[in-house]
Amino acid sequence: QVHFLAGRMATWYGSAEGSKPLPNSGWLRAFAVGCSNFSIQYNYQCASIAMAIMATHGDRHVSDPAAADFPAAPWVHKTLLAVVFAGSVAGMLFMGFLGDFIGHRRALLLTKALVVLGAFLCILLPAEASHDFWTHLALWRFIIGVGLGGAYPLTAAVAGGSDRVGQAFFWQTPGLVAPYVVALILVDLVPGATGTQFRWILGLGALPSVVALLASLQGPEDSVRGSGDSLIEGFRQALSCRQLQRRLIGTAGSWFLFDVAAYGTVVFTPHILSVFGREQSLLQLILLSILLLSFSIPATWLSVVALPILGAKKLNLYGFVLQAALFAAFASSYSILNESRKVLLTLLCAIYFGLNWGVCVSTYVLPIEVFPEEFRGTLHGVSAASGKLGALVGAALFPFLNAAAGVPAVMGLQAIVCGLGACLSYFCLPPEDCSLRLELL
Repeated sequence: QVHFLAGRMATWYGSAEGSKPLPNSGWLRAFAVGCSNFSIQYNYQCASIAMAIMATHGDRHVSDPAAADFPAAPWVHKTLLAVVFAGSVAGMLFMGFLGDFIGHRRALLLTKALVVLGAFLCILLPAEASHDFWTHLALWRFIIGVGLGGAYPLTAAVAGGSDRVGQAFFWQTPGLVAPYVVALILVDLVPGATGTQFRWILGLGALPSVVALLASLQGPEDSVRGSGDSLIEGFRQALSCRQLQRRLIGTAGSWFLFDVAAYGTVVFTPHILSVFGREQSLLQLILLSILLLSFSIPATWLSVVALPILGAKKLNLYGFVLQAALFAAFASSYSILNESRKVLLTLLCAIYFGLNWGVCVSTYVLPIEVFPEEFRGTLHGVSAASGKLGALVGAALFPFLNAAAGVPAVMGLQAIVCGLGACLSYFCLPPEDCSLRLELL
């Protein structure tokens, strides 16, 4: 059964209770969670610019893919960027449950170790772009994905209340921009050294996880929740509640739809920028990417500010409506304003702002607000795994849809997806005062 007493609701949300909190453990927890969130988006995003660098020759794009410094096999373009999301789904489902079983902090240490291992192995890839090179890269990215996926529910669970969870999530946005900043520095320091450039970009993904790992080692110990059998039985009984089922549909469904739109756009930032000229240099591509992704920082900060004012449900709903309008505007304007690159770039910047205002924060916070503490890690993991399934769909669908119908069709589909997300948010998510009535479950 789900036991959620009003007295426990007065305690801080989402953490496995520490048996003996250490002095100053609060700032260590916040620092470790911030580093973990930075690591999540850095490692998701770094493969995009690394692939763009590998497809160049002397820091310039080539019309013949075989002339690239690291020519890719046919399967690479269609699957490599999606591999990390497949690993993330596995990590979210398994690590979320593991955190509820052995303690969130212990499980989080394991996820960080996997990210460090996978990123370090990327540095040791073979020197030539052989079949083994791409196979190993896909395997290491899958391992990284398992670690990143597990970090999603666990960092949310140990962060604290919903406001603190939103503040912790903010650090994902600098992580989103950081790979392109690293690429900009490397292009200036080691121009033309493609092998050095992409290895450093991928390998530096280990750094924030190492810092978070060391900080977490100084944190308080978790108490063990109970036996695996009792946890599974209680979870099974909780899922029989229709109210909880509806909430799970709301959190998991909205996260799925958001990530279809978000990762279908963000992961393929270098490809989308080809709209503004295929002959651009690698430096121009990096600068445009930084320009677009930098809009995520103020947008996410404004989301964190708006969270206690609007509440997570309204933030989710309004965010989806804004995204649907922006995607629809870009899709309808593309054919008419195809030569007006400044207008299209302005709309694209607005889309990146919209993707990072509202839904990106609310989907992360909602599972902490609406689910009982006993199963919060597991159900946050299920919701996040649903999101990464959406990311997998978006990352895999984008190149096929773009090849068949072009950018307007992609943006039009994104508008429809976001409209569905707004409907799901309105009908399936509970009222804003849901956290006061969790004992009804």
